[in-house]
Amino acid sequence: MQHPLSRHAYASLACAVLAASVGAQAPGRFVGSIEWQSSSTGLPDGTGAAPLTEGDLLAPTFVGFGPLPRMTVVTNGAALGLPNYTTCAGHVAGTPCGVEVDAHSHGTDSLFLPTGVPGLRPRIYWSVDEYARGVDTGSPLQNRLPLEASALEAASDVYTTRPLLVGPLQPGPFPLSTLLVLDGNGLPTSAGLRARGLGLIEPIQPGTPADSGDNLDALTLSLPNPSGVQYYSVDGAVLDPFTGINGSNTASTLSTSPAAVLRRAPGTAVTVYATPAQLGLDLEGFGTDDLDALVLADDGDGVYEPSLAPNDWVQADGTQSKDMLLFSVRRGSRVIGRLDSLFNLPIEPGDILTTPVGGLGRPAIYIPAEAMGMRTQRSGAVQADDVDALAVEKEPYWDCNQNGVEDSVDIAQGASSDNNQNSIPDECEDEYVKSCFCTTGMGPCGNDEPTTGCRNSTGVGAGLDPGGSTSLVEDDLTLTASGLPPNAAVLMFLGPNAANTPFGDGRRCVGSPLYRLGAAQASAAGVLTRGPGIGVQACAAPGLGCFALSSTWRFQFWYRNAANYCTASTFNLTNAVDVTFTP
Repeated sequence: MQHPLSRHAYASLACAVLAASVGAQAPGRFVGSIEWQSSSTGLPDGTGAAPLTEGDLLAPTFVGFGPLPRMTVVTNGAALGLPNYTTCAGHVAGTPCGVEVDAHSHGTDSLFLPTGVPGLRPRIYWSVDEYARGVDTGSPLQNRLPLEASALEAASDVYTTRPLLVGPLQPGPFPLSTLLVLDGNGLPTSAGLRARGLGLIEPIQPGTPADSGDNLDALTLSLPNPSGVQYYSVDGAVLDPFTGINGSNTASTLSTSPAAVLRRAPGTAVTVYATPAQLGLDLEGFGTDDLDALVLADDGDGVYEPSLAPNDWVQADGTQSKDMLLFSVRRGSRVIGRLDSLFNLPIEPGDILTTPVGGLGRPAIYIPAEAMGMRTQRSGAVQADDVDALAVEKEPYWDCNQNGVEDSVDIAQGASSDNNQNSIPDECEDEYVKSCFCTTGMGPCGNDEPTTGCRNSTGVGAGLDPGGSTSLVEDDLTLTASGLPPNAAVLMFLGPNAANTPFGDGRRCVGSPLYRLGAAQASAAGVLTRGPGIGVQACAAPGLGCFALSSTWRFQFWYRNAANYCTASTFNLTNAVDVTFTP
């Protein structure tokens, strides 16, 4: 389904421009999905144009600190060829409807490179379900999964590890460092820790559906396939041993197995790209295994050439020779507990698996769950954790200081400070200063106010306060005016130069050239917030263009004060805010 160009669409375009200039990952690459149990199912998406379903591919309407709008549908289930989508769109949470997408990839994921092969190593990113608890090391900054899980907020988050992991790795003890990259709702935890969020609902209480929150069920961070091809798997009818409930059996509507990887090109029928047998699944019967997470680097021909041994998908010179396909299986799959074909060890629902060694038998463990800080029965846990979604990417998702390291890794290893505990290195934010106050003798009619703009008909001056960060890529700067007349018309304007001259009942603080970024209306309480998304608006504004890295801009709000407070004019202004933009 195509939607009108929304803030997310603008954000994707703007972030691509900004990423080219500051060397950071474009957040617009994010694609995810939710489960049929998720409480967002059936609610309008972030644009209000479509109800959310478990068959949609979603993107954040805006990535930032909460509260946030719900995620936005970027590809609906009809475009993926799901037969039940039209009748299921709008169904309520907790009612299976046969349209659940379990895993997704564009087929353009980054290749894992073995030792000795030149090139950047990709980083893994993943999500878990609501039953995951992780292994608690007592270090919340270096192992966020247990902390989020204790608050019942782990299932809508995205995690990564430190250091980079390259398989095949034999299961066993590992130094744990499970780091939070994206939070479900972007709101602080009970411990006061924050991270930029997606627009999902937290917390989520384990139990029978409908869930109290959302479960992130698919994850893709790579660029879309130029031909528009989508690769995915769908939910089966596997019994969940924790809830006693079967899956939605979406696979039956496509006459396929939930252990198969499907392919859909625009305008064509859904086809099977990788069969369960090629993946070492369904060996105990059709539909007995359910593929639950997917990473795929297709060589470009759209035909699956399975790997016969881990890492044989690349040659010594780094060129691709086979298709790299990594996956996990849903809790309840029959292959769990069976011995893998590489290490002869029992498979866990938190393992990242690859195709059988030699092309026969069960899957091979590529990255074990223990290496990601997950509980396994192999390591003595009573209950194992389940990887719910998986992605890999060579570039850090957030790299505000352009050092090639994920921001959460910088903070965890002490390379960057994070005194306000918002998962953003301190060197990347808060480069703003309030300025141009209406100090003594500055008010055009004696209406001085030393800490805001000049006094208006409410008896106080209107003040302008910054929030969020000054990062170009995050684009989460906010500017909030308070002390405005109720319901006043307001105009935000800005410029690269300063001024301080009488203007109406106040003072104009922005020099020439001066740009406007649209009108808005204050609330009945005399408050108005602009942003996040100010950078996106600037990129789209004729004559203004995107903000440059390290440039400083002065912002001010003009507002209508129709009471004709003290001069012949019927308008006034806030103080100014000077913003120096960081990566």
